[in-house]
Amino acid sequence: MAVVKLTKSAIEAVVPGPKDVYLWDTELKRFGVRITKAGARIYLVQYRPARVSGSANIFRRITIGQHGKPWTIEAARKQARTILAEVDQKADPFADRRAELAARQLANQTAAAAQAEAERIAALRLRSTFEAVAKRFIETRLDTTRSGTETARLIKYDAIPAWRDRQVADIRRGDVAQLLDDVATRSPAVSRSVYAALRGLFAYAVERDLIEVSPCASVKAPPRPEARDRVLSDAELLTIWNGCDQISPIFAAAIRLLMLTGQRRSEVAEARWDEFDMTAAVWRIPKERSKNGREHELDLSPQAVAILEQQPRTTAFVFPARGEGPIKGFAATKRQLDAEIAKLRRQDEVQPMAGWRIHDLRRTFATGLAEMGLSPHVIERVLNHVSGVTSGLVGVYQRHEYRPERKAAMVAWGQRVDAIVKGSPVPSNVVELTTRRSS
Repeated sequence: MAVVKLTKSAIEAVVPGPKDVYLWDTELKRFGVRITKAGARIYLVQYRPARVSGSANIFRRITIGQHGKPWTIEAARKQARTILAEVDQKADPFADRRAELAARQLANQTAAAAQAEAERIAALRLRSTFEAVAKRFIETRLDTTRSGTETARLIKYDAIPAWRDRQVADIRRGDVAQLLDDVATRSPAVSRSVYAALRGLFAYAVERDLIEVSPCASVKAPPRPEARDRVLSDAELLTIWNGCDQISPIFAAAIRLLMLTGQRRSEVAEARWDEFDMTAAVWRIPKERSKNGREHELDLSPQAVAILEQQPRTTAFVFPARGEGPIKGFAATKRQLDAEIAKLRRQDEVQPMAGWRIHDLRRTFATGLAEMGLSPHVIERVLNHVSGVTSGLVGVYQRHEYRPERKAAMVAWGQRVDAIVKGSPVPSNVVELTTRRSS
């Protein structure tokens, strides 16, 4: 251990050895520099703290910094004087620094723990939003069932937009009642279906201990709507067809395709080009998009094919929206179409057309096929509808698909609609239509 007047040249002149070398300053006792084996030169102070009765007589070393910038010999000596002045006042800077470091580490650990807890709570709240719970319910309960597609659609269309970011535990009976009232203004039947969907979803939340009581528990189910029996006449079909000339071409094509195929509105509106074999004139609706979860293969009439061929293939959807995805907004389009129908009826000096719904096109399609002599089981298969005719023992053991009869039915109905639109005599049965077509 050498004692010299510490200067820049004296410090830099020391050659590192096989072990650390210490130089102590003659100008300021207890101030020195350590030269490591690697050649680093580190300023430090060494002192004995004031002894406490019963404690050991120990040395303390406090590192100031490495020789260079900012720690020149002058700056390091000045800092050493400050530290040693505290020592001379019976303080122990080393212990104080260690206590400060421990306090800072504890504060950092506490802050980190608090941050981790905050992140955990935030993640839990994110997982407990209505949208997150609804999506898990759809994935685990509905995507695996045949009837889940329609229930999932109701939740996505009506419930999620209303309560998206709300905590599922914060939704009350009044919220459920208000949503059902809002949906009922659009469709009482849909309101009842939404209620059933919400009951299942909130029961799932109770099972997962996300809520204690379902907010549907004390909400009365919307009344069951009276079954509709509205069947459109040929004159009304003609008026609807002609009224489509004055609305959006995309919606006009979709409504006419509904009239020609008798399929559900969502199945037509969300149709994708890869579902169609235009050469074979066949539309294959995947089970993921059908209401009953069954894949459906539908023969297309030439009139339906003609409508499809007129649609530009700009996206994956046959009837694309202006933004992404398929068309929406049938309610607004229906109001516009009704206004055009009213104009046409006034021009023809006939009574205003009675209220109708787009779903009446499907009922009219089925009724029309029955009037033309089609058997109920054939009509059921054309509609991809499960009822008493195709369920039970018949549904289990009767696997005949009646494809020739179904194709004849679609061709016959297409010709009937074509005759109505053109003002030609309308044949009364499939045999007559088939005979006329073959001749």
